[in-house]
Amino acid sequence: MNRQLTSAISVGLLSLAAHGQAQRSTGDGVEAVYYAGSNFERPLLRRREPTVYEHWSRLGPAPGIPAENFSVRWTGWLVPPVSGRYLLHVSVDDGMRIWLNDRLLVNAWQIQPASRFSVSVQLQAGQAYKLRVDYFQGPEYTRARLTWQLPPVPASWRNVWGLRTTVPDPEPIAQRYLFSRQPALPTLARLPPSVPVPSPPRSAPKRIVPSPLRPLARVRQPPAKTHLLHPLSPARPQFSHDSSASRRIDSALTRSAPQLQTGQAVVLPALRFEQGRAVLLPTAQVALDSLVALLQVQPAWQLEVQGHTDNQGDKALNRQLSQRRAEVVCLYLTAHGIAARRLRPVGYGGTHPIADNKDPSLRPLNRRVVFVCHLGRK
Repeated sequence: MNRQLTSAISVGLLSLAAHGQAQRSTGDGVEAVYYAGSNFERPLLRRREPTVYEHWSRLGPAPGIPAENFSVRWTGWLVPPVSGRYLLHVSVDDGMRIWLNDRLLVNAWQIQPASRFSVSVQLQAGQAYKLRVDYFQGPEYTRARLTWQLPPVPASWRNVWGLRTTVPDPEPIAQRYLFSRQPALPTLARLPPSVPVPSPPRSAPKRIVPSPLRPLARVRQPPAKTHLLHPLSPARPQFSHDSSASRRIDSALTRSAPQLQTGQAVVLPALRFEQGRAVLLPTAQVALDSLVALLQVQPAWQLEVQGHTDNQGDKALNRQLSQRRAEVVCLYLTAHGIAARRLRPVGYGGTHPIADNKDPSLRPLNRRVVFVCHLGRK
């Protein structure tokens, strides 16, 4: 009897050791394929990378790859070390999408300043999850960072004698949890529904004071935004060229633009944003595309792009919002071929009203973007 018990215990220990060895197998990273163009037009480079955590600034990812207008796709398998609800954090400039087991978790596929997104997902230890991350870079700076926050560690004698629960800090996903090929681990588990969570609070951006117009080497990088992103929300609405409002503004711009002179200001009524955010509404594209075409045939023009708000709310926050909106417009123009040195974004907040803020029907007129034309060298 004792011999049978000893044999059973030995078999059990060997099984546990084998299972632990499978879970402790070290990953080799993910496969990365770099493409020319922002929509995977032409493959340029394939290589293995330890994780998805890149910040190339204004440099290309590798020799032969441009610093702007490229895309990259990371693919592999993710094996979590413990079971529980993980928080995935994304810091990106410009667009990123993330799939886990072919389920879309993050969909932020647009030109945007440095932005942050967070989403939670339930994962099982030792399970292999198929991972795919797509990223595209438009103009200016590049950033593609994926981090995770492991499930909280329950209170026990191991952490202050059970007095508190330990919440790990976000960190890049270590290479040992990422595999370029499907590892020999248990069958893929079904991915439970994900729950969006707010990102951590951030410090307020620095106050920006307007100064006289001067050519810029680049558009000022706006402060990072924090979004609450539903993991299965559809992509941001595509701009519609059939919008009647956009056609009217397009015609108005075409009529008024040839008469632009130094110091003259033009307001585009269709240039609207989501309430309280620096995100362009669909009616803006046709007007901005007309402005792009005009600037292309007038190489001597330089624009001061002014953001204005009403006087409701905190003055400092209004100025910050107006600055970010002006910068988003400049990012759109530079993404369509207009040199950044010809543009200067300035946020004035609610300091330059053109209508009575006390009248709710007139107050929206103060929420606007103004283009002031200056003549520079060709």
